[in-house]
Amino acid sequence: MPLKTQNKTVNAWCWYDWANSSYSLVITSAIFPSYFLSLAPPAGSKTAWWHNISNSVLYAYMYSFASLLLLFLSPLFGSIADYSGRKKLFMSFFSYIGSVSCIFLFFSTADQMMLIASLFIISSVCYSLGVVFYNAYIPEIATPDQFDTVSAKGFAWGYLGGMIALVISLLVIQFAARFGFTQEQIDHYIPVRVSFVFIGCWWLGFAWYSIKGLPADKKGNSITRQSILQSYNRINKAFLRARGHKAISIFLLAFFFYDMGLTTVMGMSSVFATKTLNLRTAHLIGVILILQLVAILGSYVFLFIAKKVNNIFAVKTAVLLWVLVCFIAYTIQSITQFYVMAVLVGLVMGGTQALSRSAFAALIQEEKDEYATYFSLYDVLDKMGVVIGTFMFGWIEYVTGSMRDSVATLSVFFIIGFIFLQLIKKNAWKK
Repeated sequence: MPLKTQNKTVNAWCWYDWANSSYSLVITSAIFPSYFLSLAPPAGSKTAWWHNISNSVLYAYMYSFASLLLLFLSPLFGSIADYSGRKKLFMSFFSYIGSVSCIFLFFSTADQMMLIASLFIISSVCYSLGVVFYNAYIPEIATPDQFDTVSAKGFAWGYLGGMIALVISLLVIQFAARFGFTQEQIDHYIPVRVSFVFIGCWWLGFAWYSIKGLPADKKGNSITRQSILQSYNRINKAFLRARGHKAISIFLLAFFFYDMGLTTVMGMSSVFATKTLNLRTAHLIGVILILQLVAILGSYVFLFIAKKVNNIFAVKTAVLLWVLVCFIAYTIQSITQFYVMAVLVGLVMGGTQALSRSAFAALIQEEKDEYATYFSLYDVLDKMGVVIGTFMFGWIEYVTGSMRDSVATLSVFFIIGFIFLQLIKKNAWKK
């Protein structure tokens, strides 16, 4: 691929991270969790089972259930996409369904908890499935020596796009009266719910722009009932091939554990801040904005470390810093300390995600016809970790009554992941 064409394609690919990071930031991390925790069922309606648990526990269960669905759907669609040669088609489909589900969160009210849960789960599942195909493009649009740089660039664009979308949403919420909202509408969280519509439109529009600039599908086999049934057989074969490659299998084990801690921290951090520190939404948004800015810098700091030493050293450094994050979170007492922790989280978050993705892309670069299948394996482990991590987070809080105990548990996952990373030989990354 000519350099000019390749750069244009890489930029188009990065726009997808710009598009969907608005969802992961505003819906998964910032505004929606705080809104969800504020919902209380109407008087006299506390009859359903979900009325008997706290909203924070219910949120953890929703997040966990969405990840459980992905354990089955990710390998299915990843394998079918490879078999049929239609990554772009599936990436488009799930992006559009997910963004529309996000738009419909406008109708989320306290007396519609099951509607909220359904829309959140659908949009979350579609977001993650879109990322599977997005990640699978890395070996197709970049050469092995560019994997780290391209991956870091994608995350940096995502952090910047998510931050801009969050700022716009925040302005609408904070200055709702100036935008024409009445006090009654503000009291009923209409500006907040309008922000969900905006994020869905942002995701939809930029995803469309990104996808049209990606390489066209190379249509292979037709999608039939038999091909669907055989998809799990293909993912099983990919799993067996991964087991036969020592570096891949050890890396996936390491990734499973440290990513379990990482995704749980990212998914539950705003709930933790709101409930444990009584952090108001305005403060929470400020922390998240700082986190996004530092994450852009963190992506390139760890990219520099990877180039100066090697990829695996950079990942191990980031994982050890996550252990420190868990310790700080367990002992945290003030908003100032939370801001300090946010800076550290932002620094390691970008580096861990970007370099983990590029490391795996480097390991599977010889599997040219199975990129989506392998990245669905990667995603399965990611979502399996989310299921276990968020469920344990919610369950430990339910049993002990303290989210601090939940955070302390997460440090164990990072330590186990680090131990597995220690077993990988340095030359495994130099193919």
